Amino acid sequence: MSSMPVITIKCDWNDVIRLPKGEAWISSKSLNESSIHDKLTTTVNKPDGKMKISFSDNYQYISHSNLSLVVKHLPSGLKVAFVAPTKTHKVHDKAVLSVAVAENSKAVSSCEGDKLLVWDSRTGDVFLDLKGHGGPVYKCRFFPSGIVVLSAGADGSSRIWSAESGINPVTLKGHTMAVTDISIIEKGRNIISVSKDGSAKLWDVGESNCLDNVIEEHGQINCCSIGTITDEVAVENEREVGTGNKLLVAGCESGLVVCANVAKRQELYCKQLESACNTCVVIDKNIIIGCSNGKVIQLNLEDGAIIHEWHESANPVLSLVSLTNQLFVVGRQDGTCTVLSLQHALHNAIRVQLTGSDYDGIRDLSFNGKWIFAACRDYNVRKYDFNQVSVHYK
Repeated sequence: MSSMPVITIKCDWNDVIRLPKGEAWISSKSLNESSIHDKLTTTVNKPDGKMKISFSDNYQYISHSNLSLVVKHLPSGLKVAFVAPTKTHKVHDKAVLSVAVAENSKAVSSCEGDKLLVWDSRTGDVFLDLKGHGGPVYKCRFFPSGIVVLSAGADGSSRIWSAESGINPVTLKGHTMAVTDISIIEKGRNIISVSKDGSAKLWDVGESNCLDNVIEEHGQINCCSIGTITDEVAVENEREVGTGNKLLVAGCESGLVVCANVAKRQELYCKQLESACNTCVVIDKNIIIGCSNGKVIQLNLEDGAIIHEWHESANPVLSLVSLTNQLFVVGRQDGTCTVLSLQHALHNAIRVQLTGSDYDGIRDLSFNGKWIFAACRDYNVRKYDFNQVSVHYK
């Protein structure tokens, strides 16, 4: 189990370190212990006019740039890189619930004001206001093409939209309660939705038809993700494409993790965790689960065995996203947004913190290969440069 302290810093630290007499707090908190507060100060070195950043005794300065500050927490030996957002987009006027960004720079996001917007992730200009859901949209995702959007909401429906024209040609109805998460299979001929009604449904998008329930009767499902295995099942239905080698992972409010073979409609195993599973992602042959008790748990995709746990904070995990090189980001209710590595033996003493949120929860995360986007309760979507993250794991 990894149990390093969580190191946090004043949300606008990158503005503070530009000031000649700046001061910002920096804090460390180990699990179930009180926070230890320290501070950084800036002074101008008179001979050369360069800014000097000084810390109290618990920290050692390593380096800084316009968007990053790297320090070492001396009591634990943890190296922490704080990365500031490159841009902060305020396209919503209520708390943001979900965000997705395509490689073509199109973004889609939803908020508590029942808005579902398509916008430009470079400029923040809004292209489309997608109207049709009766209530909040809990999840929105792009199909691999980057020009079609999938959304799911409190009204129990999932909808397909053109990100270019805004038309809604397909509405998938069949759940009796809110749809909490959605997964797209390969190019998107089929999708899976999970709901508070306890079911995971496999859909034929082209015919707006539910092919079957993959999982049912385990109580409220909060999240889902798709994994790929080597063994492939022959699928006879021509309306079912790409499911032969897919596993569905579903995380439940009860703390149960259920894994099922999609093509066989067969549950392979259930794993009972200590608290509600809020979010999940599959990375290679690993399942990462973010829980309400603050734990991040790595399971083996094939049998559900626990491989590793990170329990560094008691704050609920709300969001996860997979990056490249076995890295992933964890967003929490307290606004912390931390990059972790599956190569724990190699990178256990390194953390990257994506800063900017002032204690407002990170509801969703997205990665398009170059940029990480964080959807926050404070109405903002923050954009981070992945190069500022990956440099610390080489």
